[in-house]
Amino acid sequence: MKLLAHWLHFRFVEPFQPDKSHLDVLTGVRGWAALWVFLYHVWSLSGHPDFTLVLAGVPLDFTPLASIGFAGVTIFFVLSGFLLAIPFVEWQSGLRQRPALDRYFLRRVMRVFPAYYAQLAILLLIAAWIPGQPGIDDWGSLFRHLLMLFTPPPLGTVPVNGVWWTLPIEFSFYLVLPLLALLLRPGRWWLLLVGGLAAMYLWRHGVVTRMPDASIPQRVVATYQLPGSMDAFGLGMLAAYLYVNRLRVPGWVLPRLNLGRLGLPGLALVLAATYWLPGKRHEYWADNPIFYLWTPALVLGIAAIILAGVGGGRMINRLFTNRFMVYAGLVSYSYYIWHFPVLNWIVATEWFQALESMRFLALLLVSAPLIFVISTLSYVLVEVPGMRFRRGRNDVRPG
Repeated sequence: MKLLAHWLHFRFVEPFQPDKSHLDVLTGVRGWAALWVFLYHVWSLSGHPDFTLVLAGVPLDFTPLASIGFAGVTIFFVLSGFLLAIPFVEWQSGLRQRPALDRYFLRRVMRVFPAYYAQLAILLLIAAWIPGQPGIDDWGSLFRHLLMLFTPPPLGTVPVNGVWWTLPIEFSFYLVLPLLALLLRPGRWWLLLVGGLAAMYLWRHGVVTRMPDASIPQRVVATYQLPGSMDAFGLGMLAAYLYVNRLRVPGWVLPRLNLGRLGLPGLALVLAATYWLPGKRHEYWADNPIFYLWTPALVLGIAAIILAGVGGGRMINRLFTNRFMVYAGLVSYSYYIWHFPVLNWIVATEWFQALESMRFLALLLVSAPLIFVISTLSYVLVEVPGMRFRRGRNDVRPG
């Protein structure tokens, strides 16, 4: 019994124990990202319901809070830019030795691929046993799935799981970060800012002008490949630069020792971006300014929220350090990759198809606890062993 109790504690309790080496507020922000994407897909698969309430004769439209949930992917990108850049910023600032690249790349591989491969194997088994489930039909597609090549054709392929297309974008950032880190030296940060925004603009302009007849999903995948997402990753890196060098930055650039003041402006900017896009969707893919300005505006708000969180801002910490948000952040990677197939399985049931109203609420209430159970199992049984292997010790917090 003692051995069983020890095993259960090691597997299901220790992975969720607090660890002061990681900031819970950033874990909570990661949970926000995963839950926002989940909310978007619940809204989309339940028929794009309208959430407008009339109070005292004034219509209040809350629909954008669900319809812009895909922005959670951008939150993931900014967080990656911030967290992974910190040790490189410290190196460039003379505060530590250069990060060991072999350990860095091993950590990145073990963070992403174990849970991905586990899900890939499970989905392929389900496709082999249950007719109608998406699977892989040829060796070429299987090879591309093993390498996570979900880029536009002819190099890439369409993933079995619709949310996987974002994974190689993030991993490609992991690969180029050590080179981009050379721009994090004091005096060079402006090159990262200008270069990142220029790369984003040139890539997106090329996509929107050369793929005018492509479907929206095809243009989305093409647009947000790494050059097109350098606003998110680059500004996340610059937020890390500001955080590490906060005592060296002029006070008019950053409020010294009081980063928490950035919380309210950050939330306001994210909210403004959330309500800006819905009324301009028809312009977004037509080479208009919003196509190039919307994500930078959103990213600035996210970066401000991150800086406020690590700076001890009370409001941001209250929002994101509660137990639920931290828990959601711990299992966020598994939650992100599992939520979409689970939602599709539920939507395909006769029970859901027979619903004539309240589809959004029904799908939300049924799917959320189920996905949390699956995500927790994936986190404990797959992610945690991978993190223990990559770190060589019992530090099991995500990073």
